[in-house]
Amino acid sequence: MRLPPGLSITRDEYGVPSVDADTETLAWFGLGWAAAEDRLWQLEYDRRRAGGRWAEVAGAVALPADRLARRLRLADAAERDLAAMDPDTAGTFESYADGVNAQVRSAGPPPEHEAAEIGWQEWTPLDSVLAFKIRHVLMGVWQYKIARAVLRARFGDDAADALDPRPLPGMRVTVPPLGRVPDTALLAQARADVAEAAGHLGFLAEAEGGSNAWVLGPGRTATGRPLLVNDSHRALDAPNTYWQAHLRCPEFAVSGATFPGVPGFPHFGHNGRVGWAITNAAGDAQDLYVEHFRGGGTEVRTAGGWSPVAPRAERIAVRDGPEHVELCWATPNGPVVHGDPAGGEALALRWTATDRPCAQFGVLRRMLAARDVRALLDGQDGWVDPLNNLVAADVEGHIGYVLRGELPARESLAAAQVPVPGWERRHAWRGRVPFTAMPRVEDPAEGVIVTANNTVTAAEYPFVSYSMNDCYRAERIHELAASAGAAGFADMVAWQGDTVSVAARRWGSLLAGRGPYTGAAERARTALAAGGGDLTAESTVGHVHACFRRAVARRVLDASVGPETRSWLLDCGLPGVPVLLRRWFAALTWPRDDGAWPAAALGDDLLASALEAAWHEAGSRPWGEVHRTAARHPLHPVAGPVFDPPPAGIGGDNETIQNGAYGWREGTPFAITNLSVYRQVLDLSDLNASGWVIPGGASGRPGDPHGSDQLDAWRRHRLVPMRPAWGSP
Repeated sequence: MRLPPGLSITRDEYGVPSVDADTETLAWFGLGWAAAEDRLWQLEYDRRRAGGRWAEVAGAVALPADRLARRLRLADAAERDLAAMDPDTAGTFESYADGVNAQVRSAGPPPEHEAAEIGWQEWTPLDSVLAFKIRHVLMGVWQYKIARAVLRARFGDDAADALDPRPLPGMRVTVPPLGRVPDTALLAQARADVAEAAGHLGFLAEAEGGSNAWVLGPGRTATGRPLLVNDSHRALDAPNTYWQAHLRCPEFAVSGATFPGVPGFPHFGHNGRVGWAITNAAGDAQDLYVEHFRGGGTEVRTAGGWSPVAPRAERIAVRDGPEHVELCWATPNGPVVHGDPAGGEALALRWTATDRPCAQFGVLRRMLAARDVRALLDGQDGWVDPLNNLVAADVEGHIGYVLRGELPARESLAAAQVPVPGWERRHAWRGRVPFTAMPRVEDPAEGVIVTANNTVTAAEYPFVSYSMNDCYRAERIHELAASAGAAGFADMVAWQGDTVSVAARRWGSLLAGRGPYTGAAERARTALAAGGGDLTAESTVGHVHACFRRAVARRVLDASVGPETRSWLLDCGLPGVPVLLRRWFAALTWPRDDGAWPAAALGDDLLASALEAAWHEAGSRPWGEVHRTAARHPLHPVAGPVFDPPPAGIGGDNETIQNGAYGWREGTPFAITNLSVYRQVLDLSDLNASGWVIPGGASGRPGDPHGSDQLDAWRRHRLVPMRPAWGSP
């Protein structure tokens, strides 16, 4: 089958498609066709994960993830969203699906389908909604709430408060100011559910490491036009999460990155007039409710008495194993995600993206039509989830920011920290925070807007989240902007690859004033004191710092909360805990109200012991030799490493702009858990001079030369040209 008349798809030297069409309908058809050419297996994987059908391919190892996906009832929510679409948006999704299916009829499915021993089922608009939802349900905060509840129940309030600090005074914000549960078998079950499902559902992949996006106004650039920059940090998927494309028709022209399977550019791109980029806001749009049941799970307790409920039996096929039947309950607060109602108690999840129909996909089309920053920001009204920090810039020189998405208007903020009783009215939602009340700024006097998963606003209303990361990346970006003078495109690319950690620099400054020690401890102290906090891949400083970081954390935890709590924190496997640990450790080098760093109070014996352990572990091995990507293709459990992408070593850590998070347990590899999966620099003075890069390539097909041809540029902190085949926008 050939492309229909009026449609062309050309590819640049990196295999990135430019779809040029005579009509909007043909444009979306062409984007679906190109996505199927490059990423058909990724489409298959996402819809199966979302629908709880991955065990059909991967076997019993995927069953915990499928069980949780069924309990979440994502397919039900996707059907409601599809029904809520306006006709034009629905037509977009239908044309896209038609393009996917036409390409498969033309070329057949990719080799992964043969390895998985499955056939191809036609793509539908419902699958596109599912593909979007599965990428975001686990960017929420419900796992943090479980982690907090377990921590408090097991080790008490003092330990929990020490390990879960709130944003500290002086920490950067993006926009200037404008109840507890006992330790029960239910919490233990929730912890186990999350840990078991994490491998395939990707818990906290986005929030764990964070992302960066910033925009410099015309007064800060060499051209007198804005520069808009981002790098999105997630777990490294195979193939990569994002897919680059250009799309043009009479109604619009757009260049950017999107999710394969989704007809739109929700996160990154430009339309020739205005550009946009996002980071995860970690906004709290998910509450967990402890539900009480009686009658073997036939009635649930509510504020008005007992209400009848009944489970729905979901049948899950398991490769090389027996079929599993999952009983799925829904309460007035939402679907049961953890626990067994038949036993009398369970946890239900209320999430803005599933508790009522979302008509948000119409926003995607409005973004393409926006002619300036104000129109783009106004056009986000109606977006529901995920909650994003969206920054924007236009060719006229305007810059702006809005927190897009829906936040619940809560009667009580207890549910923002831990699960709460589902039958108490004080924990109910009383609607949504209106779009007009969401944090927003346009053309700030400072001439720069930075968001790096730091706290969004210090204002009390609207409440955004308790689950924010530290602000060291945001602090470093502001530091670079303050010293840059009139910045240019090359500066932005260099900043994206910056491996200077403000926190590591502070540790170096602290150690410069201590000692001298002896032997290995002194050698480590000298290296860190002289390293300037620059954790490059080529030097050993990053390796010594990483080993020192772990060693200090262990010793401080032992002294402050005890070995038992420390051991649980490092070994429990509960997503959410590593993030708490990172935030807690970051606070050691953040000034208190009196200006002193908590780390300054650490004794020489502790520091010398940690330094000695770090030097012996790190040796002379460069940081990039041990700090490496370790991506696994979804079919790794079935096919082995044949589809896995090549590894790459990089510098930095979770506190540097060049992000590369890793685990906290001493003695374990420094395999990267989070990294930059899409970098973009938009030059609003000449959008054809813009650049982008991903850690892999446009194609997801095994053996395709465009499957990893951007990896070397990505590793060396370079961008590849972001030029469509048709030239000027």
